[in-house]
Amino acid sequence: MDVVDFSLYPDREYQLAWIRTFLKLGFAESGRLASDVTDVDVERLYVQVNKFSLVSFFPVSFLQHSYNDAGSMICPTYSVYFKAQCCIS
Repeated sequence: MDVVDFSLYPDREYQLAWIRTFLKLGFAESGRLASDVTDVDVERLYVQVNKFSLVSFFPVSFLQHSYNDAGSMICPTYSVYFKAQCCIS
Protein backbone atom coordinates (compact mmCIF):
# COMPACT_ATOMS: atom_id res chain seq x y z
CA MET A 1 0.00 0.00 0.00
CA ASP A 2 1.52 3.30 -1.07
CA VAL A 3 -1.05 5.72 0.29
CA VAL A 4 -3.15 5.35 3.42
CA ASP A 5 -6.79 6.34 2.90
CA PHE A 6 -7.70 7.91 6.25
CA SER A 7 -11.27 8.50 5.06
CA LEU A 8 -11.85 4.78 5.68
CA TYR A 9 -11.05 5.17 9.38
CA PRO A 10 -14.24 4.96 11.48
CA ASP A 11 -15.52 8.21 12.97
CA ARG A 12 -15.67 8.93 16.70
CA GLU A 13 -19.34 8.01 17.13
CA TYR A 14 -18.86 4.64 15.44
CA GLN A 15 -15.80 3.89 17.56
CA LEU A 16 -17.57 4.84 20.79
CA ALA A 17 -20.55 2.61 19.95
CA TRP A 18 -18.24 -0.29 19.08
CA ILE A 19 -16.18 0.16 22.26
CA ARG A 20 -19.34 0.30 24.39
CA THR A 21 -20.54 -3.00 22.89
CA PHE A 22 -17.09 -4.52 23.35
CA LEU A 23 -16.98 -3.48 27.02
CA LYS A 24 -20.53 -4.71 27.69
CA LEU A 25 -19.64 -8.14 26.30
CA GLY A 26 -16.44 -8.17 28.35
CA PHE A 27 -18.30 -7.19 31.51
CA ALA A 28 -20.92 -9.91 30.89
CA GLU A 29 -18.19 -12.52 30.33
CA SER A 30 -16.57 -11.61 33.64
CA GLY A 31 -19.84 -11.87 35.57
CA ARG A 32 -20.49 -8.12 35.83
CA LEU A 33 -23.61 -6.39 34.58
CA ALA A 34 -23.37 -4.97 31.07
CA SER A 35 -25.18 -1.90 32.39
CA ASP A 36 -22.16 -1.22 34.63
CA VAL A 37 -20.26 0.14 31.61
CA THR A 38 -19.96 3.90 32.09
CA ASP A 39 -19.23 6.76 29.72
CA VAL A 40 -15.90 7.15 31.54
CA ASP A 41 -15.00 3.51 30.75
CA VAL A 42 -15.83 4.03 27.08
CA GLU A 43 -13.97 7.34 26.80
CA ARG A 44 -10.89 5.98 28.57
CA LEU A 45 -10.63 3.00 26.21
CA TYR A 46 -11.33 5.25 23.20
CA VAL A 47 -8.39 7.50 24.09
CA GLN A 48 -6.07 4.54 24.74
CA VAL A 49 -6.97 2.80 21.48
CA ASN A 50 -6.54 5.93 19.41
CA LYS A 51 -3.21 6.86 20.98
CA PHE A 52 -1.85 3.46 20.00
CA SER A 53 -3.43 3.57 16.55
CA LEU A 54 -1.61 6.83 15.80
CA VAL A 55 1.79 5.19 16.07
CA SER A 56 0.83 1.83 14.62
CA PHE A 57 1.62 2.84 11.04
CA PHE A 58 5.10 4.26 11.77
CA PRO A 59 6.98 0.91 11.86
CA VAL A 60 5.25 -0.26 8.68
CA SER A 61 6.11 2.99 6.94
CA PHE A 62 9.75 2.68 7.91
CA LEU A 63 9.89 -0.90 6.69
CA GLN A 64 8.36 0.07 3.35
CA HIS A 65 10.90 2.79 2.59
CA SER A 66 14.64 2.66 2.27
CA TYR A 67 16.78 4.68 4.67
CA ASN A 68 17.51 7.25 1.97
CA ASP A 69 13.81 7.72 1.21
CA ALA A 70 12.66 7.92 4.86
CA GLY A 71 12.96 11.71 5.07
CA SER A 72 10.38 12.25 2.35
CA MET A 73 7.95 9.99 4.21
CA ILE A 74 8.46 11.30 7.75
CA CYS A 75 7.09 14.81 7.27
CA PRO A 76 3.65 13.80 5.95
CA THR A 77 3.43 11.03 8.55
CA TYR A 78 4.17 13.40 11.43
CA SER A 79 1.66 15.95 10.17
CA VAL A 80 -1.07 13.29 10.09
CA TYR A 81 -0.04 12.12 13.56
CA PHE A 82 -0.24 15.58 15.12
CA LYS A 83 -3.50 16.45 13.36
CA ALA A 84 -5.12 13.25 14.64
CA GLN A 85 -3.57 13.58 18.12
CA CYS A 86 -5.30 16.89 18.82
CA CYS A 87 -8.68 15.34 18.03
CA ILE A 88 -8.47 12.46 20.54
CA SER A 89 -6.61 13.88 23.52
